[in-house]
Amino acid sequence: MKVVRLLKTREFAVFDEPLPTLSAHSALLRIKAVGICGSDLHRFRGYTFDDATNAGLVLGHEFSAVVEKIGSRVTNVQVGDRVAVDAANHCGACEWCVRGYTNLCPNVQFCGMPGVEGALKEYMVWPAHLLHKLPEHLDFVDGVLAEGMGVCLHALDLANLHAGQSAAVLGCGPIGLGVIELLRKVAGASQIFATDRVPERLEMAGLFRADVRIRADKDNVVERILELTRGRGVDAVFEAAGVDETSRQMVQIAAPGGKIIIIGIQESDDIPFSPSPARRKGLTFRFVRRSLRMYDRVLGLMDKGAIDVKKMITHHFPLHESQAAFELVDAYRDGAVKVIIHP
Repeated sequence: MKVVRLLKTREFAVFDEPLPTLSAHSALLRIKAVGICGSDLHRFRGYTFDDATNAGLVLGHEFSAVVEKIGSRVTNVQVGDRVAVDAANHCGACEWCVRGYTNLCPNVQFCGMPGVEGALKEYMVWPAHLLHKLPEHLDFVDGVLAEGMGVCLHALDLANLHAGQSAAVLGCGPIGLGVIELLRKVAGASQIFATDRVPERLEMAGLFRADVRIRADKDNVVERILELTRGRGVDAVFEAAGVDETSRQMVQIAAPGGKIIIIGIQESDDIPFSPSPARRKGLTFRFVRRSLRMYDRVLGLMDKGAIDVKKMITHHFPLHESQAAFELVDAYRDGAVKVIIHP
């Protein structure tokens, strides 16, 4: 099989390797589609990747597949099933797993992390209990999008936004766009503000029906939102960019008693904001750690047509062009938003 490995910062190579070995509780998957995530980009750029110790890492944790073979004790899927794949293999035995917070498991084995190979390959073996059958009307690209939309739905749950309340989404990459879709189609938000520096992404926020789009490198985001809300601010702020600029803005634009939902991952691992106004406003901060049992909910919403996020997909690449795919997303070139690789 073909396998794409990250040899060093910003450099992939394609290798011919033997098929992996099947175990009793696992399934051999033929990978059909893999999405490029922002956390993949962090590793590609070298922010969370050590050339000396992680060379050869296989990225890719948003993926869908066909079941090729099953282990002797697998009962939940059959050969030929089309599946979306949960990339997080939790231990099931720690305090947090037992309490139901599997997304907080400190022993999780996650695709594309050091020691656990990801999906940028033609075949892989993965625990069968983490496979979710795709409904008949959904395709492999829907299966890829289910992982990121699970993060978005978890973020919406944490916000506990009530119908008729307002929200701002800072950063209109795939996660930000997914949040906008849920705010509009599921949560019943009264007014949605969207900000970004990349004009193509801000334009796409319009396709997702954001009410107000603000170009962050041209306009003063804080002044504009406070002006349009008559100084009140918004009930919920979804920080989905992971940069210092949006971290400073989120406290300023939140209404008293509001919630700030932090989804973006800072490359510097610092989040700068002013604590005094946050304290005076009595703001609630919630951090999004992946998602919590979201696949059935997300696939159900997709299957019913309640949400439609395929319009965020801008480019498709074959496996051997993974280098070009990552470079495109890295540079935000050619209007790239969500890029899919097809092994």
